Amino acid sequence: MPRLLSKEWWEERVLRMYDSWRDPVTWHVTETPDGPGDLRQFGRRRFALLVTHKRNGESVPSAMWFGMKDGRAYLRTGANSWKVRRIRNNPQVLFAPSNIRGRPRGAVIACTARILPDDEKPRAARIIVDAYGKGRRLYDRTVATVYEEAAYLEITPNALLEAEAAERARWARRAAD
Repeated sequence: MPRLLSKEWWEERVLRMYDSWRDPVTWHVTETPDGPGDLRQFGRRRFALLVTHKRNGESVPSAMWFGMKDGRAYLRTGANSWKVRRIRNNPQVLFAPSNIRGRPRGAVIACTARILPDDEKPRAARIIVDAYGKGRRLYDRTVATVYEEAAYLEITPNALLEAEAAERARWARRAAD
């Protein structure tokens, strides 16, 4: 197969394009200490900045499309992408509303990312498509030529995880009494 048509060639071009769009500010994003702790600030935003971390602690920002449901955000990316590999190693991420280039447009929230199993992927896909409609379907078909398999991520604010754990503990105490 000619190099021009190879999957590797296209993947390299897409990654270069995204890198050229990325706002330089995104490389220096840190958590907003007095941030809201939830995703309400995302409201009608169309893009979010997801910051994952390499094993050496270096941050890697990515502007992403997302859908929201029940206080959680859902994102789609390539199953073999570096982003997914970094999340497998360290699920602690930073998440903020942003513009298309990744410049934050609100508080940066500490969150936990989870790579969804196959049985949860259809629900996540519906949530994302509902947020963007036909434009997202077209994007997914285009990206599918580069990334053969999709991974869906669930982003949950750490404050929500702590509140849910406290609620479970409260119910466990009630059941024990």
